[in-house]
Order: sequence, then C-alpha cells, then structure tokens
Amino acid sequence: MNPAHVFRRSLAHRLFALLALPAVGGCFVGTSCPDNDEPIAGERCFTWPPEDAGAGGAGGGSVDPLVCPSREEATTRLNDQFFASHTVKSDGTLKNGECCYATEFIPYCEGRPYLVDEVARTAPAIRSRGDGGWGAETSSGPDVAGIEPDLRAALAAEWTRDALFEHASVASFGRFAMELLAVGAPAELVEEAHRAALDEVRHARLCFALASAYAGEPVAPGAFPFGGAAEVVADLASIAARTAKEGCIGETIAAVIAAEQCARAEDPAVAEVLAGIAADEAQHAELAWRTVAWAIRVGGERVRAAVEEVFAGLGQGAVVDAGSAADPRLAAHGRLAGAALAEATARAMTEVVRPAAGVLLGSVAPGFHPGPEQGLSAPAPGPAQALDSW
Repeated sequence: MNPAHVFRRSLAHRLFALLALPAVGGCFVGTSCPDNDEPIAGERCFTWPPEDAGAGGAGGGSVDPLVCPSREEATTRLNDQFFASHTVKSDGTLKNGECCYATEFIPYCEGRPYLVDEVARTAPAIRSRGDGGWGAETSSGPDVAGIEPDLRAALAAEWTRDALFEHASVASFGRFAMELLAVGAPAELVEEAHRAALDEVRHARLCFALASAYAGEPVAPGAFPFGGAAEVVADLASIAARTAKEGCIGETIAAVIAAEQCARAEDPAVAEVLAGIAADEAQHAELAWRTVAWAIRVGGERVRAAVEEVFAGLGQGAVVDAGSAADPRLAAHGRLAGAALAEATARAMTEVVRPAAGVLLGSVAPGFHPGPEQGLSAPAPGPAQALDSW
C-alpha cells in the first residue's frame, strides 16, 4: 500500500480516536504558496445562488439569484472556499451560475501561518552571510551533484519558501499559547502549543539547511516583521474559528502533503526531513482538533457556530486549480506543485478533514474533555521515523 495513503488513513483514524468518537464515513483548491507575502492577483468565483439559499439557509433568509453578494460577504465566502486570504477588488459579476470577483489573495501555506489582518507574514530570506544557526541541524545534506542549475535554483526557492513559513509558525504558536492562557485553557493544551513552537524551530532549521544546500550558499531568515506589536485575542469563539482554519484544516493538509512528498522523494536526506515534518504536523493538527473540541465544550453554541462557519463552505463549487504547469523533475526531490499539489490537497480534505469535521460537529458530547483518559496523549513517532510507522 502507498505509504502516503497509509499515512492519511492512520491520521484520520487518530483524529476520530482523539475525539473519542467512532469513525464516520467538493474538493479543495490547491494553490502553491508565494515566495513572500506579496498578494497574487486573480479572478475568484463561487457558485451562486448557494445550495443552502432560501428559508432556513445561510443567514436565515432568501437571496437574490441575480445579484452577487457584497464585497464583504464575498471575502468571507472566498476565504472559506479557497483557504486563502482574499482582498476583493471589484463588485461581483454573474458568470454561468457563479459570482466572480477581481481579487488579490495570499494562500495559507506550510505550518501554521502568522496572520495580521488576514495576511500571512514571513521574515525575508537573507543570503551571502552566515546562517545564524538556522541551518545547523542537518546530519547529512542532499546529493546535489549532477542536478541541473535551473532545477537547483527551483529547489532552493521551494525550500526557502517552506523555511520562511515554518519560521513564521514559531511566532504563530507563541501567540496561540498566549491566547490559550487568555481564555483559561487547560495546562496540557498550553504545554503542547509551546512544544509545537519548538517543533517549528526544528522544521525551519532543516528547511533552511536544504535551501542552503541547493542554493550553494547560506540561506537564513531576517528579522520577523511583527510591526511593533503582536495582538493577542481573548475571545474564545474567534480563537476556535482561527484554530479550525489554521490548525484543523491547514496543518492537517500540511501533514498529508509532507507525507506525499516524502513518499515521492528519492534523496534519503530529503525523505528523512519530510518524514519528520509529516509526523510533527500530524501532532500539531491533533492539538488543533483537541483545542476546538475543548472550546466547543466550554463555550457552547456561540463557539460551535463560529467553528461551523469555518467548515461550512469547504469544497462548495470549487474546482482543482493546478496553476501553471509544474516541473516534473521536482517530485523526485520531494516537492509537489501544480496538479500534484492540488490533488494531494483534495485527498487530505476528502479523506481526513471533512470526515473529522463531521465527527467533531455532529457528536461532541457535553462531557467530553481532552485528556489521557480519552487516549489523547499517546506518544507520536519521532522526526526521524519513517512513514511506515504510521
């Protein structure tokens, strides 16, 4: 059986067990992430009118099938459907049963993004100087002998991009830990948030080391652009909704994609890095699902409604957007792009995220509490273990 398929199946079962519930049993648009936080311009569309329109539908009222939603409502729908942060630049236009808008968007990327006003921030990449220790954790590097210069440059760019988002995830988990404190979360969740931040430090160092090997010079992060302040939210519903989007969805997808990349990687050093990242991201996804389950239990219907809103639009009216044709040589070096990335993302959504969301929202019992008695503290495979350990 394909190791990536085994990984997805095992992760799904772990999430069902984590929620202390039996397993139950639209696609998702995959978009490659930019090398920086500059927005991508493009037209985005969603089905209109929606299937739940009319009495009892979204918003509790009817909709005009001949008038597209406002820019504000379109922003919410597009963010949910395409799992990216959108700025809507035009009013909607009806086209073949869809409302289309000129937008700028930034995809949510590797790890847990650090968002400010719904825009993902990363530090800049710095070359031609010491790496500051960010690339010091590799035991062995990839074999770059014989790789064509253009492919080496592409691989350096790919790993630099991932490294910057892993680096940003350190900040994201630091903020998440403070927000858990702000809403009185159990100590176990706070502890795991800090442990996840340390995992992301390790991921960043490994990715920067690979980027440096392919680039032939040190690649390191510059100063992170906090902008002078880091906002800490103390509203449980808002925290739960963002955790559902960035963690339950984003990190579950990140774990599955890393497993797919590991299964295709032919270089042992690259495969080892990806195996560790896949294992850790799966743990981070579990933390997100546990946090959301706890938040629903203690926060009631208001929190549940906020989480339901995040999951409600997944896959509705979406088609796989492969983007530009990917270089087929990348896969052997542990990289997915274009159609392959979109297909891996769709599998993550179909086989793991959507079933787990159905379990979470359909059956979270009032007495549920995340803890060892529910089997939620089982040890996870370490970073160096192979995928078949799943």
